[in-house]
Order: sequence, then structure tokens, then C-alpha cells
Amino acid sequence: MDIDAVRSGKNKHLAGVQLDDENLSNAELNQANLCGSTLIGTNLSYAHLNGARLDGANLTGCNLAHTDLRANLLGANLMQADLTEADLRGANLKGANLMQACLTGTVLAASFLSGANLMGVNLEGVDLRGADLRGANLSNANLGGANLSQANLQGAILAEANLEEADLRNANLNGANLNGANLLCADLGGADFDGASLVNVCTIGTTLASA
Repeated sequence: MDIDAVRSGKNKHLAGVQLDDENLSNAELNQANLCGSTLIGTNLSYAHLNGARLDGANLTGCNLAHTDLRANLLGANLMQADLTEADLRGANLKGANLMQACLTGTVLAASFLSGANLMGVNLEGVDLRGADLRGANLSNANLGGANLSQANLQGAILAEANLEEADLRNANLNGANLNGANLLCADLGGADFDGASLVNVCTIGTTLASA
């Protein structure tokens, strides 16, 4: 595999290839086909992957910090990946595994995360405005101060999640599991909790009646 050709964008036909531990920082991979590729531990920081296809790719431990990742990541494995300040606006992350991923400053507005595994992930202050999180597993996740306004959390698992000071205005939480969640001082204006499970929820400073 000619890594220089990959890095420069001359070779974008990379479906099923193995690129473990390669240095592809700043690579020009917009619209590249990386379906089913293996990129374990690969450095893709500051890379350009807008419109790329990474469905089913293994990105375990991958460095994707500051990367333009407005891509198709359907069913991708992003476990332990570094997504610090990555741009994932509108990205398709349906069914993706994001356990133990670093999402500090990551932008996930309008992204598709239905069925994704975000159990125990730190999403403090992350932008998830309008995101599709239907059926996502966010149990024990830290969503303190996160922007979830107009997000679709129908059927999501938020048991024991920290939502302190989170913005949940006009969010859809129909049928969501919020048992043991911390909603201290969260903004729930216009949020829909129809059928949601709210056992042992902390609502100090929060008015559920206005949601």
C-alpha cells in the first residue's frame, strides 16, 4: 500500500484495506471509500473525510482529533477513539460503538446516532442539537451541560446518566429510560416525556411540569 498516495488523496479506493497504526494525519480523504477497512490505532488527526464511507470500519483507538468526519460511519467501531473537537455534524453513526471514546469538544449536531453504544461516555458540554439518538445506549454517560435541544431520544437508555444543566428544550424523550438520571438544573422546556421511565430521577432546580 502506497501510504503517500493515500495521504495525498490519489488513492481513495480503500474498501477493506488494513491501515493499522499508519500516520495519515492531514490526509485528503474526502469522498474516500473505506468501507470495512481496519484502521486500528491509525493517526487521522486533522484529516479531511467529508463524505467518506467508513461504514463497518474498525477505528478502535484511532486518533481522529480535529478531523472533518462528516461521513458515513454506519456500524463503525470507534471504541477508545480520540474524537477531540472532531466535526461530525450530520454524520451517520447509526449502530456505531463509541464506548470509551474521547468526545471532548466534538460537534455532533444533527448527527444520526440511533442504536449507537455511548454507554459511560463523557459527552460533557457536547453539541448534540437535533441529533437522532433513538434507542441509543447512554447509560452512565456524562451529558452535563450538553446541548440536546430538539434531539430525538425516543426509547434511549439514559439510566444513571448525568444530565446536570443539560439543554433538553423541545427534545423527544418518549419511552426513554431515565431511571436514576441526574437532571439537576436541566432545561426541559417543551421536552416530551410521554411514556418515559423516571424512577429515582434527581430534578432539583428542574420543573418537569413545564416540559
